[in-house]
Amino acid sequence: MNKTILGSAMLGTIAIVAITVMVMMANTPMTREMPEKIREWQAVGDADPGAGASGVLVVYVYPHQAVPTTAYASNISTVTAYEYNDGLNASLGTDVPYDTAFDIVVKVRANTTHAYNSTGSCWEVSWIRANITCADLSIGADTAMSEQEITNTSTYIWVHYYMNNAGAGYQISHGESVNVTSFTFDAYY
Repeated sequence: MNKTILGSAMLGTIAIVAITVMVMMANTPMTREMPEKIREWQAVGDADPGAGASGVLVVYVYPHQAVPTTAYASNISTVTAYEYNDGLNASLGTDVPYDTAFDIVVKVRANTTHAYNSTGSCWEVSWIRANITCADLSIGADTAMSEQEITNTSTYIWVHYYMNNAGAGYQISHGESVNVTSFTFDAYY
């Protein structure tokens, strides 16, 4: 009988411990670490973005500007451009005067997803970038363009990206054209 009492007491103790452990586990919140999203440069838009989207609005072959940060800080006009196109990878040059300096300018729009810092309540131009390739002008593959903010609202920021050949502007000879062979608009998110 001693064995039976001892065995029953042991089983009772094991049952109490098991119930205590189950109650403790039920009351302990289970947390699961979510993997942190890795920020990286990603393409954010093509030409002619739809409503609310980020993307390219206009590509200009524009008369060379000696002070691009001033000239491109506001909207520039398609009327004063030598040529423009709202599409990418288009051949431009039929109306570009030869032996005359010009810049390549690309107007883009970014939305809050791509360029707005909600923590600091400000637009971050450094969160977007543009790269260009133009063999006609000896601009190598994926060359970073300079940027100049135009304006912003609570919904969008507009930026001119430009290439001005280190301040000298570009020129073409009679019969040549300007074909932007690659343009990428990226955001770091």
